[in-house]
Amino acid sequence: MRCLHPYCPRNQQPATWQAVINSPELKLQAQYRAGALACLNTHYAAAPSMPATPRPAPPMPSAALARLLRLCPCLFNQIDVAPTPRAVVHFCELTLGQEITAANVHAAFMVQHPNLPPGFNPGPIKSCGSGGAIMEMLCSEVLTSAGIPAMSPETRGWPQWQMPGHVLLNEGKMSSLQALGDILIPCAPTNLIISVKSEVARERLLYSANSIEGIGFGFFKEPEEFWTSSRMSLYKRMGFTAIYMPDGTHQAVMDHVLAAGAERHAININGTELYRPLSVFATDMLRVIGRSSALL
Repeated sequence: MRCLHPYCPRNQQPATWQAVINSPELKLQAQYRAGALACLNTHYAAAPSMPATPRPAPPMPSAALARLLRLCPCLFNQIDVAPTPRAVVHFCELTLGQEITAANVHAAFMVQHPNLPPGFNPGPIKSCGSGGAIMEMLCSEVLTSAGIPAMSPETRGWPQWQMPGHVLLNEGKMSSLQALGDILIPCAPTNLIISVKSEVARERLLYSANSIEGIGFGFFKEPEEFWTSSRMSLYKRMGFTAIYMPDGTHQAVMDHVLAAGAERHAININGTELYRPLSVFATDMLRVIGRSSALL
């Protein structure tokens, strides 16, 4: 994940605070630049620490500070404000020491889990409190790392369409469609809609497909939610083409399905696997994006 903090441990091409202050993306008015730069050079000449240590916020309007935090998510370890979901994902990759991919996204989920040790190292000063949005950003980051970046919003709030790319349905003007799902993958004959869930599916996942071509993505820990023939039939009836889950959960589900002789129910409309491990999610999306959903 992009971070312009000059001392970010993941920044391969570190900027300077001068460059950040002058960035067109920051949109900082000239009268605030000298004071903000002096504060950053004095109090922020170090990488995120463990434990997190609050420092004086650079003097600038609140809107500019929000943009600065978006450009430099490491600052949530140094400024006493609640982190954004994107920043939480950045601290997950700092803790793991690598970018978030399909291979380690479950480990990243465990890092940010509020009830599981050892947690972040380093991490934000405050907790985020937006668990669902964090899950969506983890999925989005897996896609981005695979070469399918999130489409940036234009000035009017609509996404700037690019291929390959994915659309976050909970941002900008696309948020009016968030009832349909969380992330859109463009392909034919119908776009794929990803519904992101946490550790349990229940009926929330089942009805999130809205009878359109849906993809489930979650950190499910209860295999018994998935292995009955009736549940598999319901998922397909509601429009799911594939449901991705942690590799361990997937193994437990399929072991039970095979032992029960119910493997014919675990096949989607395309004649391929309905249930899949998270580790193959990015490869699958790369195969279908901009092409045909029938390849899934």
